[in-house]
Amino acid sequence: MTNWEHRKDEALQYFENHFKIKIRKKEYFFEALTHSSFLNENKKWPYKHNERLEFLGDAVLQLSSSDFIFSKYPDLPEGILTPLRANLVNSLMLSKIALSLSLDKYIFISKGERMSVEQFLSQLNEKTIDESKVKCYVLADAVEALFGAIYLDQGFQVAKNVITDILKDFINEVAEKSNQKDHKSLLQEKMQELYKKAPNYKVIKSVGPAHQVFYTVSVSIHNQEIGMGEGWSKKDAEEKAAENALKEEKWK
Repeated sequence: MTNWEHRKDEALQYFENHFKIKIRKKEYFFEALTHSSFLNENKKWPYKHNERLEFLGDAVLQLSSSDFIFSKYPDLPEGILTPLRANLVNSLMLSKIALSLSLDKYIFISKGERMSVEQFLSQLNEKTIDESKVKCYVLADAVEALFGAIYLDQGFQVAKNVITDILKDFINEVAEKSNQKDHKSLLQEKMQELYKKAPNYKVIKSVGPAHQVFYTVSVSIHNQEIGMGEGWSKKDAEEKAAENALKEEKWK
């Protein structure tokens, strides 16, 4: 048995034991574990890369995480639930979730991408690291693809239960950090993650005397307005614009 075959069998057994499921179609899970870089180095690999499953798993994760925090925090307003969810399913947290599921051991990736995973692990062990700057998209994408595979193989309810059980282990850490971050910081992280670019804020209107100006500010990405806000200072108006942008998600 080749090393690949051994890893495949070990991964399936691990997932069945960890998630308490009986896998019906193993191909879904092998595809979820296959990064596109691996196919470049292994032309005879019989499975597709995981990008389509990542797309599907992202949708399953969004609904499951929304339902989870909605039920867990019945008194929180939408303006707090939105950034809380954003923090719960961002690339850093998904990378940590991937590690908790041992995906770094089972994922099929190129030698170069393997080095990026090792670098990520090294950075996480540095206590002084700024976690907002540490991400590992290979792992984050793999965990979303895995959720997509579970959904296809087991149905939505099982996938939702699996995701909820995982999120329970991370929600306290995320909730504490969410309370420490403003909406501008959260929006900037989201835009950097999606577009590798910071959002742009612009004063649209200012009304009143110099000592008491009321501002209207818009925030945009790639020249597309994604939110507007008002306040008695530019800072407050920008914060409100960022909050509204996170609520409306017009970039989607």
